Amino acid sequence: MNLNWMAIGVAFVVTIIIAIFSGMYLPKNVGLIGPIIGGLIAGYMVGGSYTDGIVNGGIPAGIAGLIYLVVVVLLFGSTITTAAIALGYTGSTETLLISALIGAAFVGFAMYFVLGIIGGIIGVAIKGRKRN
Repeated sequence: MNLNWMAIGVAFVVTIIIAIFSGMYLPKNVGLIGPIIGGLIAGYMVGGSYTDGIVNGGIPAGIAGLIYLVVVVLLFGSTITTAAIALGYTGSTETLLISALIGAAFVGFAMYFVLGIIGGIIGVAIKGRKRN
């Protein structure tokens, strides 16, 4: 397994930038292309084996997804609380926000990680195909 810190950094930055801009300017769910593009770039940069593409594409995209969704929950915590109360939630607000943070962190990491892996595999495949 070859960890390329330059590729990991590029994948992380690309994923975060696309995720942020997708929330502001792009239609809904277009931001999910961010981890694929980040993983693709990282996979292309490292080349070699598919394991390298999986590691260098998946990990930074997963971490970017974790950070992005946790920040979204922290920014919109009052909206989440209001919606939960409107739906009949009777527990404490702190418990609700902690549960939302844990859920967002898990879902964000898992979803972006899988998409980053897909991008990393595609990037390695493109580089391998280009060599031939």
